[in-house]
Amino acid sequence: MTMKKTVLLLLLTASACLSAAYRNTELLWEADFRSAGALKRWTDSSAAQYLPAGGPDGSPAVAFVLPKRGTRWMSIGLDPAKLRGLIQLEAVVRGKELTRGPQPYFGSKVMLAISAGGKTRHPEPLRRYGTYGWTKVCIVENIPDNADKVTLSLGIQNASGTFEVAGVRIFRCVETDDPSEGKPAVNAEAQAIPRGPGKGAKFRGFMSGGDLSPEAVGTLAEWNVNLIRYQMNPGLNVKPKADISTPEKYLAWIDSEIKRLDELMPLFREHGIKVAIDLHTGPGTGISQVASNILGAGTSLDTLDAAWRKLASHYRGNPQIYGYDLLNEPVAENYVRGVENPWLAISERLVRVIREVDPDTPIITEPDFANTRPLADRNVIYSPHFYSPHAYTHQGVLGQVRWSYPGVIDGVYWDKEQLRVSMKEVIEFQKKHGVPIFVGEFSVINWAKGGDRYLADMIELFEEYGWDWAYHAFREWDAWSIEHEGKAFRSVVPSPDNPRKRVLLEALKKNTR
Repeated sequence: MTMKKTVLLLLLTASACLSAAYRNTELLWEADFRSAGALKRWTDSSAAQYLPAGGPDGSPAVAFVLPKRGTRWMSIGLDPAKLRGLIQLEAVVRGKELTRGPQPYFGSKVMLAISAGGKTRHPEPLRRYGTYGWTKVCIVENIPDNADKVTLSLGIQNASGTFEVAGVRIFRCVETDDPSEGKPAVNAEAQAIPRGPGKGAKFRGFMSGGDLSPEAVGTLAEWNVNLIRYQMNPGLNVKPKADISTPEKYLAWIDSEIKRLDELMPLFREHGIKVAIDLHTGPGTGISQVASNILGAGTSLDTLDAAWRKLASHYRGNPQIYGYDLLNEPVAENYVRGVENPWLAISERLVRVIREVDPDTPIITEPDFANTRPLADRNVIYSPHFYSPHAYTHQGVLGQVRWSYPGVIDGVYWDKEQLRVSMKEVIEFQKKHGVPIFVGEFSVINWAKGGDRYLADMIELFEEYGWDWAYHAFREWDAWSIEHEGKAFRSVVPSPDNPRKRVLLEALKKNTR
């Protein structure tokens, strides 16, 4: 069987969308796309283009096409009496140039409207943007006994692009704690990914939060941390948030960050903790950007040059510095237009600026690994961030709390080998160019089922490929903290001992100073 057919079969198998926390039992409803006439049962069916063989493996599908931002969708009423209880909605979807709307709930739609007790909820799967192939999405919902109206809507809301839908189904499901239920074969793509050198990481630690008091640094030392990714973030360490709305104010804030880091440096030196300087927030676009990395041409790039000239001049020759992280999570489309790879061009520019004043300290860049080449410098570290799958690691922040690891998450079975697949571009970049890798961020929300196993598998992979790493984050937000645990967004409590913490501390035992 070909890889293509294998993927299509997984997409179209009912069990493929099961999470380890739920198991499908009875098919309750299925969309009828067998003919154009069947679409007449939907309200506003003229919004959809009928594709008799446009779905996976020649199955029928519908398409919603919007060249410019707008709204185009169709809806159908469902029988609440048949759906009451725990259900799973799944659909096979494909996108082309799908944009984000002005609010996070805009974009492509596979959405239920559930009315009960005079209130209406609108649950929907985690939406995707851009261009992607046929993918299964799903949600698990409870339809209450007093539900009096349930509506399903498909289409695009206040956005643009092409959204295609096939294979929409609703199943009765039951909860289960057995992670093996519904497990498909190991993802075939994982078998082709090369294994790393197996030498293990050299530096392991945390990204900093707001608390780096002497007591806090002492705690890091007790945990055997030998690396801190130090956030320079105008909204993190001072109240009110620092004003960086002009180049002058931005550079004044850089001066204040240098002063603060200098006060901490003797503690880091005492405890043998290296520092990766993370410029977490770049200069803005003429307005106050306190949590942004948006850059434009001209003044903001000049300001970024000046910031790194300050930092590199001050810290050159300091053996405590692990590296200069040029900018946190740069997004290419936010940067200078007119060049094939804007962040690559900006990185090369910053390397030249830094090397004018500091020839030796490592430089850290966060590229798009699928679309870049190594920088022309002998001492560069390449830094990915790993949170895949976001539906799992950010559940309760993005979407409802429902997923377990290992298990099927948004239609894909996630385990250690699938995590390896998600790292494929970084693995291949490292293999091709022989460059060092530093995972600047990875984490899982502390109420996610199986979070300890997820972190253990992540760290095992980092160690296998010899990547340094920093957990996100130390005393920033309690939901990410290994010193807390909880079951939901607003029920996080201090926890001196928990499975996630044990995983991290065990890994940190390998550190030397």
